Amino acid sequence: KEYAHLDMALINSADARQLDRYAQRLSEIYEMPPVLRRKDVSETVSGPLALLNAVFATGRKGLTMQRYKGLGEMNAEQLWETTLDPNVRSLLQVKVNDATDADSLFSRLMGDEVEPRREFIQDNALSVANLDI
Repeated sequence: KEYAHLDMALINSADARQLDRYAQRLSEIYEMPPVLRRKDVSETVSGPLALLNAVFATGRKGLTMQRYKGLGEMNAEQLWETTLDPNVRSLLQVKVNDATDADSLFSRLMGDEVEPRREFIQDNALSVANLDI
């Protein structure tokens, strides 16, 4: 069984309203457990989340994921492929008009003190639209 905690913000969200509109069709689809077939492998899925997890698991086969805390942890080849190669990198200019604000923001995000950075991340985590991990 799958359990999830739903708060009122989620229940009243646009996504929840959209899902509610699809509820009848979803109940018809999942009345009999659907089977996900790929090549010679079949897998019964118990619901939308199980289907999503199965699709992601299939997509990750043969891949290796690595995470780094900073660029200094990468070897030279990885640094070139992910950051330095001018044919694939993206550079975005960020403008902060007030020098005091710019210094404060830079210190918060890049400074030696961890706590201000942690607070910034926690305060802004739910409003992130794009995240490069």
